[in-house]
Amino acid sequence: MEQFQPRKVYVAASWMLPVGRYTGKDKEQLSFLELAERAGEIFSGSPVRRQEIESVVVGSQNPFGFSGVDNIAAKIAGRLGISGTSSVLLDTASSSGATAFEDAYLKVASGACDHVLAIGIQKMSDVDTADATRIVAGVIDRDEAEFGLSMPACGALVAGSLMRRLRLSNEEWTAFSASLTQRAQRFAAKNPDAHLNHEVPVATYYRQIVSRKNYRYWWPLRYHDFCPMSDGAAAVILTSKPQDILVAGVGSATDIPTIADRHYFHSFPATVNAAARAYGMAGIREIRSLAGRLHVNMHDPFNGFGPINLVDLGVLHPCHLLDGLLRDDLTGDNGAFPTNLTGGLKGRGHPLGATGMIQVVENHRLIRERGFKAGLSHSIGGPINNNVVILLEEAGHYQSRNHERYKPWGLPPLGTIKPKEVTVEALLASGPVDSSYVTGTTQFHHRDGSPQLSILIVACKVAGAQYRFLFGVSGEYFDVMRGLSQGDRVHIERQGGEILINRVPVQRFYEKTIQGIMEKTGAGWKKLTGKG
Repeated sequence: MEQFQPRKVYVAASWMLPVGRYTGKDKEQLSFLELAERAGEIFSGSPVRRQEIESVVVGSQNPFGFSGVDNIAAKIAGRLGISGTSSVLLDTASSSGATAFEDAYLKVASGACDHVLAIGIQKMSDVDTADATRIVAGVIDRDEAEFGLSMPACGALVAGSLMRRLRLSNEEWTAFSASLTQRAQRFAAKNPDAHLNHEVPVATYYRQIVSRKNYRYWWPLRYHDFCPMSDGAAAVILTSKPQDILVAGVGSATDIPTIADRHYFHSFPATVNAAARAYGMAGIREIRSLAGRLHVNMHDPFNGFGPINLVDLGVLHPCHLLDGLLRDDLTGDNGAFPTNLTGGLKGRGHPLGATGMIQVVENHRLIRERGFKAGLSHSIGGPINNNVVILLEEAGHYQSRNHERYKPWGLPPLGTIKPKEVTVEALLASGPVDSSYVTGTTQFHHRDGSPQLSILIVACKVAGAQYRFLFGVSGEYFDVMRGLSQGDRVHIERQGGEILINRVPVQRFYEKTIQGIMEKTGAGWKKLTGKG
């Protein structure tokens, strides 16, 4: 059977707006569709003309929830004066922009189209922070969100896992976070397109802990440990006509949607799998063979993610997980693998569905302007479970090396979602249950630092098999929960209508009924998001 040979796909042009808040204060006031309309600027100087575009692919996370705009792909095509083409919206949460790029690539590689416009766009500033937190939490598994799990909580679970794995104290993790923040802001300060283009020295990081400006939100995260809420738009034109830069590899992969059911948090299997597929397409057996010629643009919304990403991508050896981003000889301007030289998500900003496309545009520019031979971008969607890796490469460099494609093997196994019948209700149907503590984290109020909610994951035996469950406990019981260590016995029971963990009532923000979802309290989301 003859193997299908995809066409080579080239980047004809790229464009992006500076990242920020387009509200009339930080940046000019622009609506969602006005942001999209600006993407027409990509045709200025492009070798592909507007009338040659055969498809428009848009990536955006829940644009209706954020901006109240629906059917956006057709609307954007109309605004850009290219109605008549096919148009599609793709939403893979915060990797939507990268997914739009992948879909556009496939359209050209398959021969279905010769020229495709791919756009990543997000307008987060149309809602306040609390509402944005609620919308983003929609990507969390509903059963886990019921107990208060959010994206920052996921980031905190990852950071806590690294602390235990690396045996870091609170003080050591804070020092590490301060150094990572200083690094991100050092590069963002040089980037006029960054949202937070100013420096945050280590001394400032610590001063703002004392002044409570750099508050704890989810332990062990602080204000400067995760990315700002931003607006942004970026676009590329992919073509079958030869250009100076081509798409050498694209890979995507998913993980299971539930957090509790995962084997570990110190590595992201969806990244490992996506990277392996991209490298297989590019014919690169060892990504470190591109040392000194590759820029890495990876997804670092929280301080724990960046170090993990570089190991998962195969860029750094695991022995450099802790120091890799802090060593300029490894990841600095002139290091072996310059990484996030535009500030990354923490400094440049993270306009969700636009970020994956922004990373591609930045890499395209860096290859052209800074002499890199290749640019690797990495985007995470959802609760670390819809990830995309893209490799751009200078056409001459690609042709000069062996680029025979291969199928990757030996990819990491995933966790297994609990069977539908294994629920909390089923767990307690026969009476109290003893379990063991796995891990947890606590949310603190963003102003006064008081504990608001503790998330804990416990392992229980059901019908002879071991399963993990996630629960939430009100912050007033923080002192009880903070004493738990991995492996400690946890007693779960039901009394009346309440679930108790070690005699502490479980917090639930809503309850699933036959009629649908019922809020347990009108203040539930306000408390979770810190709005109240």
